[in-house]
Order: sequence, then C-alpha cells, then structure tokens
Amino acid sequence: MGRALEVEIVAKEAIKPSYPTPHYLRNFKRSLMDQINYPMYTTGILIYKVNDDDDLSVKAGRISRRLKSSLSETLTKFYPLAGKVKDDFSIECNDDGVEFIEGRANGFLSQYLQEPDHNLLSEFHPFGKEEPVAGKDSPLLIVQATFFKCGGVAIATCASHVLIDGMSLATFINCWAATARVDDHHQPSKLPASMLPQYVTASLFPASEAVSSYPLRFSPSERVEFNRFVFDASKIAQLKAEAASEIVPRPSTVEAITALIWKCTRTASRSNHGGSPRPSLLLQGANFRTELVPPLPDNSVGNCVGYAVAQTGEKETKLQDLVCELRRAKEEFSRNGLQTLLENKCLLTIQDQSIRDKFERGEIDFFSFTSVVRFPFYQAADFGWGKPIHVTFLNFVSPNFFMLMATNDGTGVEALVSLSPEDMVLFQRNQELLAFATLNPPVDVNEAKNVSLGLRSSL
Repeated sequence: MGRALEVEIVAKEAIKPSYPTPHYLRNFKRSLMDQINYPMYTTGILIYKVNDDDDLSVKAGRISRRLKSSLSETLTKFYPLAGKVKDDFSIECNDDGVEFIEGRANGFLSQYLQEPDHNLLSEFHPFGKEEPVAGKDSPLLIVQATFFKCGGVAIATCASHVLIDGMSLATFINCWAATARVDDHHQPSKLPASMLPQYVTASLFPASEAVSSYPLRFSPSERVEFNRFVFDASKIAQLKAEAASEIVPRPSTVEAITALIWKCTRTASRSNHGGSPRPSLLLQGANFRTELVPPLPDNSVGNCVGYAVAQTGEKETKLQDLVCELRRAKEEFSRNGLQTLLENKCLLTIQDQSIRDKFERGEIDFFSFTSVVRFPFYQAADFGWGKPIHVTFLNFVSPNFFMLMATNDGTGVEALVSLSPEDMVLFQRNQELLAFATLNPPVDVNEAKNVSLGLRSSL
C-alpha cells in the first residue's frame, strides 16, 4: 500500500454547549444500567468523500467550523456529555465541554478504502493502540476529525459507556448531523421530537449502592488480530436457507451469521487446543428498549443493553443447532433477562454452576457478539456533504469480540472480528466461512450513493 498512512494532530479544543445548562439540570442522575457497564468508549468512525474543488485547507476549515458550531448547539440537548462523572450516581453537567481534535492525514482516502486495515483505524481516533477506557475525569465525548489530502474526512465519535450505548450514539449522531444540515442553510434549528434525546432510564432503573462488579475483565496485554468479513445479500439468503430447521424455519440474518461465525471460531479454538473439544459461551447484546412494556423509543439516551446467554457443550454442533440455541437464549432473555439483571444488579449472570466454574478457570470458549445492523448510521449521518461511504467501529480490546453492521448499500452485513492471532490464522481460512463471506474486500464507494433500507425488514 506504499507509505504508511499517518495522522498529524494540528488542533485540540473544548467545545462547550452554545447555551449554559440550567442549574436545575446540572445534577444528572445515572441509572443502574449505566453503573454496571464497563467504562470504555463506544467509538464509531464515519468516513466521507467530499466532492468539491476547494483547496484542502479551505475545505477543512469550512467543514471543521460547521462540525464545531453544530456540535456546540447539539450539546445543549445532550448536555450530560459536556459534563463529567461526579460519582457512581450522577454526572455533573458543568458545561466543561467535549474534546474536539483535528488531524491531517499524509495520504489519500483511497489508501484506506482499497484495503480497509482495521489496525490503521487507530490513526483516526485519539486512543491509538491503547485501551479506550473512560476514567472518572475523562471527557464523556471526544470527537476527532481527520482530513485526507483528497479532501475526504473521517469523523470519530468516542462516547463513554458510562452514559452512552450504541443506540444512544446513533441518536446523538442523528441529532448532530441534522443540526449541521440546518446550520448550513442558516435556519433556526427546529428538529423533530424523534431526533431529540429522552432521559428516562434513571427513573426506570435507579442507581444502586449494591452493584456487582463488571463480570468481564479485558486484558489489553493479550494479543489481538482484527479482520473484516463481508456478507452480500445473495450469500446471506443462501446462509439463511442452510441454517433453517423445523424449530427455526426462518432464521434472521443476524442469527444465521452469528451461528456461522460461532461455529467457525469454535473450530479454530479446538484446533489450537490440540483438537480437544471445549464448551462455549456466547453473549448476544440485546436492546432493552424493545423489551419493556410499553417499549422505550429509540431516542431514549442511556445504557439499555443486556446480554442473552447461549452455550454449547463440548461436542461439535451443527449450524442449525447453533441457530436454535441463539433463538432459545433470545427468548429466555425476553422472558427473564431484565428481571434477572435488576435482581442481581449485574450485566451478566451465568446460571449453570459448572459452566460458571469453567468460565472462571478459563476452560471454556467465550464469545461476545453485538449487532448494530438496524442502527441508522448511514441514513442519519449526513452533515451536509452527503452520507458516509463507510462506517466502522473500534471497540475491541480483547480477543473473541464481534460486531455486525450493515454495509453502505444497506443490503449486506459486515462482520468485524477480533481473535487471538493463532485463532485468526485458522478462522480466516475456514472454507465454510468463506463460502458465504469475503475477507476484507475494498469498500464499494458506488454502492454508498443510494443507501437502501432493504435489509432492515429481514433481520
């Protein structure tokens, strides 16, 4: 790929809300869900082509000013993000602001799009290769705008998980982008209520002094390999047909892809453990908003995430059986997941004592899956220069973490995979996987011109 793409940081500043937060809103209550989530940053990276003939410095200056002015106005609605964590129960909304970083890349956007190296993304956000943990005094939101020689721009939004989950981040980006589009036309910012945040989780799930510690411990010292696999619409249809059974005759897209990846990662792990069969535990991130009665709207800002727990024994398991287990875990979560979380005040509860013992001794394969396929990052993130041509995430600090998200045309799925180097070597050569997925293809810029919603109904 030639010279390595590097980014020089040219400016840093604090962006404060355009109007002071009223005193009666300055003590923001955290919820139980906020307390029990691991305090890392949720980092989404939006990549754009900006097609005009302006000089790079002129273009970068114009885009930067629009981003900062619209961010300042957006923070009047998302005012907790401009504050700091006071304690386990509250955020002090003191209008200190969010950190805005501006960088210049020494190359062209095409260098990344032709070969989307996940390791290269460390240049586009402020953490580099360090663990993205949010300390008590850390900003609750960090934004980095990186400009390429061709005029393209990458916008990284790093929001602390002490307040923000994936859907909350999508709501924030939607509101920020809409504000930027209105700002570009010099009109008053009057956004529909569906774009504005609702802060209701603390009243539904009050914070507690008896919170169990986060059950998963990330180990930054572990070596991790990242890769990207893309499933197009035709291959997804084939995979769903193969994954169907009498018990689950119509598996969802997410179920079919998750089951396939689960199966192939177990195969790699077994080979690297001398062929010895190992039981496995898989966590599926689940959105509590849809589980409540009545359900919460998507613009409910705060952590509303739990985990459905699926598991297998030591024997090799067929694809259809893994889909059935995923469906069973999801249905169990719908029945009892929220109640279990509220009773135990812990994000993850492993009911089976033998599985729990093996988990604590490291004698079980552990996998964590998150899907943001339904989240409207492509549709919502138009700041006035078009929709992003690529959206990706960088949250992996340990092996065996996976994220599924929509492709830029809305018809396929990208799987972001983190594994140990030993497992990745075998996983990325697995012929059953490669029958349905393409290993890290170039980003198809032409497909991004018309983002479709065709996939959303089939999930």
